[in-house]
Formats: sequence, structure tokens, C-alpha cells
Amino acid sequence: MLDKINNMANWQAAILIVLVGFAVFFTGLSNPFQGDDGSQIVNNVPVHSISNVPLLFKGGTFYDGQGQTKLKGSYYRPLMMTVFSVIYTLFGAKPVYFHIFQLLLGVGSACILYLFFRYSFKPALALFLALIFLVHPLNSQVMYAIPTMQDALFFFFGILGLWLLVRFNSMISLWLVALSLLLSLLSKETGVIFVILGLIYLFWWDRKRLYPFVFIMMLPVSLWLLLKSNAVGISAKNTYNAPIDFLSLSQRLMNAPLILALYVVKFVFPVQLASIYYWVYPSFSIKHFLLPLILDLGVGAIIVYAAVQLRKRATKAQFITFLFFGIWAAIGLAAHLQIIALDMTASESWFYPSMAGVLGMLGIVVVAFKPRISPNACLIASVIIIGLLGLRTGIRGLDWGNDYKMARHDIAASPQDYAAYNTLAAESIKLGNYQEARAYAEKSISYYPGFTNYNNLGVALTAAGDFDGAVDAYNHSLQHGDTNLVYDSLAELTFVHGDPATNRKFLEMAITKYPHDGTLWLYLSILEDRNNNNSGAKAAIVEATKYSQIPPAVYDAIMNNKPFAVSALDGKLVQVP
Repeated sequence: MLDKINNMANWQAAILIVLVGFAVFFTGLSNPFQGDDGSQIVNNVPVHSISNVPLLFKGGTFYDGQGQTKLKGSYYRPLMMTVFSVIYTLFGAKPVYFHIFQLLLGVGSACILYLFFRYSFKPALALFLALIFLVHPLNSQVMYAIPTMQDALFFFFGILGLWLLVRFNSMISLWLVALSLLLSLLSKETGVIFVILGLIYLFWWDRKRLYPFVFIMMLPVSLWLLLKSNAVGISAKNTYNAPIDFLSLSQRLMNAPLILALYVVKFVFPVQLASIYYWVYPSFSIKHFLLPLILDLGVGAIIVYAAVQLRKRATKAQFITFLFFGIWAAIGLAAHLQIIALDMTASESWFYPSMAGVLGMLGIVVVAFKPRISPNACLIASVIIIGLLGLRTGIRGLDWGNDYKMARHDIAASPQDYAAYNTLAAESIKLGNYQEARAYAEKSISYYPGFTNYNNLGVALTAAGDFDGAVDAYNHSLQHGDTNLVYDSLAELTFVHGDPATNRKFLEMAITKYPHDGTLWLYLSILEDRNNNNSGAKAAIVEATKYSQIPPAVYDAIMNNKPFAVSALDGKLVQVP
């Protein structure tokens, strides 16, 4: 049987990879939009039409809802946003099509990785390693979570460029490589990993094309830097979205051993997985620094020992290939060790590029040391390993069933996940469980105070009738993030809290900051009407209609000077009989 696998054609291997991919990941195809999907897709007006694609190259990834065309945010992901736009234009706000496309990217990456591994391994081993890469639970987030489309895209075009570099040895082919790597960079800046790997490959195996490659790559890299600089700046601004963002470099590096140990442990034992990790340990401790460091050094010692033995027993080509895959893994890890402050402490999706390097190293060790195991035993073991990992990954897909379930699962695996507690607060608000929402919001704030959890606390306190506490929570929210959403929440309180003069002053100030916020104009209109300033109310309601949908009954009452009453304490403006 093993001989048959070693004699299979590449298209047969590709079909097998596709079948395994869909068999494992079908559990996540029906999952809804979650998390950043709201601000990046569902409520992101520029994304809803491919006619806006040029705009997607001129800003970040988030839409503020203020009628502005330029997207905000510190990260430059124009290709991901373009993909979102194309899918949305063709199919609308239906997450299944986003999931299918993302799965196709993941399956395609595994197929190309198989072709790349074929230059170092026999088909059976290359197929086994490619399938491990595809179905490993540590990589599952890249397939299940739509916001990680950026990782699926950058790896797909990066590995495609690397394979093209190896597959074709002409000078003309370098332009195709450059195009692929440009698309990788436009997906995520981590695509620079494949630019570096391309340089290393040519230096060791094809130096006659090294300088032409450097010359050709100057064009796409310069173009990418120019576009990125114009859109969000050369270096990503620290958005202070996580506790680790507030640490110094030395304090962040105190977490590096535990970050490395996390990936090592989860690679070997992929249990208790979480979408995001926010823990921070800025000072020395035995548990969080010394023990992880010992584990990391132990793994490093095994790798060095393997390299020394390969240098003695394997061919020079095998030894250099081992070093190449080792550098591949190391570069991917180094980019995520908090040398530059990132927006979370660790993420399983960050190990995605490094895993390919790790699997390549393991493949070289197997080839060079030739373990004395019968072919049938190897085949049975391979099927069991892939089956177990695939089963775990398939079950993992159910975790994204809804926001509440995902948050509960993340907290179980990562207890300091302030964002998960905040999600539970938001979900409790939707269900009207305001006491529970308050408890979750306060728990989130205890781990990391931010504008969203303080805003959710304000909503919960408003519903409980604690208006002074709500105002205090909203003001704290503004200290952590000056957004129109918080001003909208404070504006809602003008219905029941504060005196007319103070409320008018606040609304006018808020409108000065966010002149395209229809909600603020609407509340100002109602306030003016309550104070018998009908002309001011009419002017404000006309402005409100320019930027958002206004309740027709309220608009008609104000424009025709009719009496009306409204309530907004449930988060929705409704007319009261």
C-alpha cells in the first residue's frame, strides 16, 4: 500500500487532500459571523460593493459608521478586504460562502505545501506532512475564524511564490514569484517571511538568480511599502488593545519563554485551545518564566542534537534542508515573540507559518535516520495520527457555533481573556440579563479596562436605573477609546438624566466631534423639541436623516409640530403611546 502511495500522481494526492479537508472542516461551514466580522464585513459599508475596491487599498480594515469612505485601523490588509468585498457582492451577508472560500485557501495551501515537500521527501511522507499541516487543531482557527482570512491568504500566496521559485529556474519566472509575494504582503505583513525564505533558498541552491531576484523584488516591496505608508503608516501604531501593549520591551520578553512553550505544548498536545491569549507576566517567576524556559531550552537542545547528527550521518543536501526548515520555523516564531508589541499575547493562528517549517524538519529527521518500522505499521500509525487530529479539529469547529459558546470555551482555556468576558457581557445584554452582564463586564474590566467593557457596564447600569453609575462607566470608556458609540450611549441618557442645558451642551460637543452620527442629531432634535424649540428640532432631524434611518413617526411628529413621546432605555428608540 505504501508503494502505491509513493507512486501516486500529484493530482491524486491533491484530491485526497481536498477530501480530507472538507471531511474535517465541514463542521464549521455553517458558523455565523462573529467578533470582528461585524465591523469588517456586516457593518462595513465600503466592503459591500466591489466598486469600492480602490478605497480598500487606502485605509485599514474597520468602518466607523460615520459616512467616511476611508477605513480605519492600524493594520493594512487590502487583499483580505478585497476578498470580503467580492464575496459579499456575489453572495451578500451569508457567512457560509466566506467559510467555503477560506477552506479552499487552506486546502490549496496544503496541496502546494505537498508539492514543495516533494522536492525533499517521497510522496507518502510529503502527503503525511501536508495532511498534518491541514488538519492539526493548532491551525484550525485559520480555517474556522473569518478574521483570520488574512493568515490563510498570506500563507497561500507565500507558499505559492516559494514553490514557483523552486519549480521553475528561469529568470522570467521570478516575476511570477514577485507577484505571488506581493499578494502575500498585501494580505498581511507577515508575508515578508516568504521573501526572506526566497532569498535564503536562492543563496544556498541557486545563486545565479539571487541578484536578479533581489532586483525584481524591489518593485513589489516598494509598492507595498508605499501603499501601506499612505494608508496606515509604515509601522503599525500601538492600539493598546491588550495588557501586553503597556509593557516595556524587557517586560514583554519575559513572556517569550511561555509563548514558545505554549506553541510547543499545543503542537504535541492540542487540547484546551483558545482563539486568543491575553495573559501577561512582566516579572520573573519560576512557573511563568523559568519552567517554560527550561522546556524551550530542552526542545532547542534536541534540535541542535538532531542537526549535529545530521551533519555526521546525512548528506549535505539533507543537512542544509534541515537548516532551511529550521530557519523557516524560527522566523515565524520570532515575528510573534512580542519584540514589537502586538494586539494580543499569543494566538494559535500565529504558529501557522512556523508549523510548515517544523514539519519539514521532522520530515528530514525521518528520512535521514530511517526508523526501523515496517511500512504497514507506518501507514497504520499515519492514519491513526491524522484521524485523531482531524477528529479533534472537527470538534473544534463546533466551538464557533455562536459568540456565547466561543467565549465560554475561550475562558475555560484562557482564564485571563478579558475580551471573552466582555463578549459574555454583550450577549447577556442582548438577552436582557443585565445583572449578569454587569458581573461579566466588571470581570472583564478587572483583567483589562477598555472602552468596550466599560461601555457594556454602562449599558447594564443604565438598564438597572443607576444613571450616575452609567455616566461614570461611559466616561471611563471614553478615557480608553474616544468613539461615537460611547457618545451615542451617553446621548441616550439625556432622556432620563441631567438638566436640559447640560444635555444640549453635551450633544452639541459630541456632534462637533462626530458630525456624521445620525443618532446624535436625532437625540438633539428630540431634546430641542422637548424644550419647545421646534425650529431647532426640525433642523437637527433633517441632519439626522442624512446619516441614518430615522423612526418615521418621530420624524413626522417633529416636522409637523405634533406631540409625541419616546423611550430609548432599551437601546432602541421607540414611540410610546
